[in-house]
Amino acid sequence: MPLVLDAVAQQRPDTFATADIQDTLARRHGLTMPQQAVATLLRRAVRRGYVERVMGRYKQNPSHPIPPGNITADKEGIQLAQERLGEALREHAAKRHLTVPSTGAALDILFRFLEKEQVALLLGAPPAAAEATDTTLRERAVVAEFIQDAIRDDPAMRAVLRDILEGLVLYHAAFLPDLNAETRSFKNLLVAFDSSLVRQALGYEGVAMRVLLRETVDVLKAGGARCIVFDKTVHEIQRILSMYEERLATETGRRSLRSVPMARHFLTQRYSPSDVREMAALLEHDIVSAGFQMQVTPVRIPQYTASERALAQRLADPRTKDELEPRVQHDVNCVAAILTLRRGNTSTLIEESKAIFATSSPLVIQNTRLWYHQDEEGGGIEPIVHIRALSNLAWLKKPFLSTNFKEREIVALCTAALRPKQETWQRFLRHLQSLEKSKRLSSDEVTAIVVSAMSDRLLREVEEDDPADIDAITLDDIVDRVKGSYAAEAEQRVEEVARQVAAKAEEQVEEISRRYESKLEELTARERVATAEAEKGRRYELAIEGRARGGARLISGGLYWTLSVIVLGGAVVLIVGHPFRAGWVGVLVGIAVVAFVCLELLGILKHVGEWRLLVETSLTRRFRDWLSKDAQKETMASRSS
Repeated sequence: MPLVLDAVAQQRPDTFATADIQDTLARRHGLTMPQQAVATLLRRAVRRGYVERVMGRYKQNPSHPIPPGNITADKEGIQLAQERLGEALREHAAKRHLTVPSTGAALDILFRFLEKEQVALLLGAPPAAAEATDTTLRERAVVAEFIQDAIRDDPAMRAVLRDILEGLVLYHAAFLPDLNAETRSFKNLLVAFDSSLVRQALGYEGVAMRVLLRETVDVLKAGGARCIVFDKTVHEIQRILSMYEERLATETGRRSLRSVPMARHFLTQRYSPSDVREMAALLEHDIVSAGFQMQVTPVRIPQYTASERALAQRLADPRTKDELEPRVQHDVNCVAAILTLRRGNTSTLIEESKAIFATSSPLVIQNTRLWYHQDEEGGGIEPIVHIRALSNLAWLKKPFLSTNFKEREIVALCTAALRPKQETWQRFLRHLQSLEKSKRLSSDEVTAIVVSAMSDRLLREVEEDDPADIDAITLDDIVDRVKGSYAAEAEQRVEEVARQVAAKAEEQVEEISRRYESKLEELTARERVATAEAEKGRRYELAIEGRARGGARLISGGLYWTLSVIVLGGAVVLIVGHPFRAGWVGVLVGIAVVAFVCLELLGILKHVGEWRLLVETSLTRRFRDWLSKDAQKETMASRSS
């Protein structure tokens, strides 16, 4: 808006059109803004009194002049801050042996990364809105490292990055067909979460994704949406946990796990079958604690869920073409449930689409959309959406409710960007199997290498240069480096024992061996204690979440019912206190008064309900932070004592 007002101030005293403001923005600020966005902003300027509408054109309002601004100085300050960020990225790239010729080139790499990882997912953004070319794999890794690690402890750099990301999202929002629609609340929109998203919210893929998904749930709920999980999705997660419980019990099973984020998290964090069994037992409780509502999958109605087999054929793996695969059946069931809940209603706005299935799988979204439009010839919003697109849309409505949401989102995406590709991992596993068959590695050594987080980092590093150049020699080097990291500490212990044995008489060897075994037992005991403390912390965190939500719900509910009672009482007083007169005119007037009071009462109660939801979301976050701080103080006090 300040840029548009600045462009208005540059116009001649006579009238001007929307196209004139577009030209001024492009010439003065280098900003390309769609005509519908400029028209929306000019209408807002009219409402504020800065501009008048005359015969379909506009002119400045002489009685309400535009206040003087300092756009040039603001732009220079932003540019300097971005240049500092670009120079920091350039220095980080040099440490990673990537030459970036200039600060501008570094910023170009950063913008391309943000476009690809985040902004292009904005709902409704046309392909032409994202013209930047993709970053190379090496540039992508360097930028992800920079965002995740290099500026993590620099608040000023984080603030600049957050402003860039939010600005990109807002700029792309200007290309949406109806800019004003972005401020509309979701009208009781049911958002059914895919099993992968629910698992991320439960922490099955690490802390970063858990924080991001729970914040996403809060943002959606603040916008008026209801975040639900179908019972079929719960059964799908139970099936996956059962598979992990079975495979984590044996070395062969651990090595057979695909290198998906959930598997890598379970392996590198040393999850045991008993841990997974406990997670399965607490699954429904944990889902509710994460902010979701459990819902039974609706009974299918044939007239709304036709051609499900065609959808299964599109979603099936093109190699196996297995339409009965559990993953395929789960997605088909969820899409059918969404269409059943919609009951044939279509809308061009996602806010009014009644129900939608949220996932993070681009392939599932693409195939479902093709099925919906080509096979079903459906209209309006598709029954499926990418979670990032939906969260962008919700954040645009109320960005002030979560000021750090976009920053957390890009950090989580950087974590995913730093993982090696699935193909690279499969090739590495085949190489380990060949080494085991040739007796160059033992079964225990292969298992230790597979569960090492260092293997992920080294594989990602060799991918940066050229994935096609990864050969047996390169993989052997990775194996040797991982083995070296495991062996370094053990070799140090052996050398120490050897020096002690050489310095003492032969009769002391047995005593030294006993001490060594005792030390190993002590380390094992400490590890068990550390594991128990970590589990205790995890349960305590869940308890804090539940207490925070319960307290917020109690307070907001009390306020809601108190206000509702007051409003109802006021309505009753108005109706009772109205002087009803005899005769048919008096009767008509009385009926009109009662109808008017009832309609006003319904509108007020609706606004009170929306206010209650905002209060509950805000209180939940505050209570969660407050309880977490108290828990940290208690922990520090216990440690000091």
